[in-house]
Amino acid sequence: MSDYETAAGPFATRIVETLDAVEPELVTFVRTWARYLDARDLAEGTRGPKERGQWVDDDGITTYMQQVEDFDADGRGIRTIRLLRHEVEGGPNEGALRVIAIGLANDAKLELRWNVIVSPEEVRGTSAELTAEGAGREQCIAAFRDQFDVPTS
Repeated sequence: MSDYETAAGPFATRIVETLDAVEPELVTFVRTWARYLDARDLAEGTRGPKERGQWVDDDGITTYMQQVEDFDADGRGIRTIRLLRHEVEGGPNEGALRVIAIGLANDAKLELRWNVIVSPEEVRGTSAELTAEGAGREQCIAAFRDQFDVPTS
């Protein structure tokens, strides 16, 4: 069973200069929250090269992608994916920063996605999403709600 949570509070909708300003923080959150799903540390490993790609969708809009993986010798670690849907030259354009835990025990899954609007001047968050699957997912959701100021019902 998988749980999915969305946040649009002040933390999720903040403004930064570049994705570089927030990526280390999101990676730290995923490494920390992964412990709820897998008791083994999701330690830093060897950071691989940046892989880049692009494609044109059915509407003729180009999406740019950059992916970086940081895996240990056992193939566990973090995959970071940046997406930019380049609809308007010079922006603003929609994008996302996805941070995914890879190699968790018992096929558990954890992904944090920060949705953004990118312009030449700034990166403005629009929402954050967490997907958690596996034993301990409730703790991941609670940590996400706490960090991203999600109201509890």
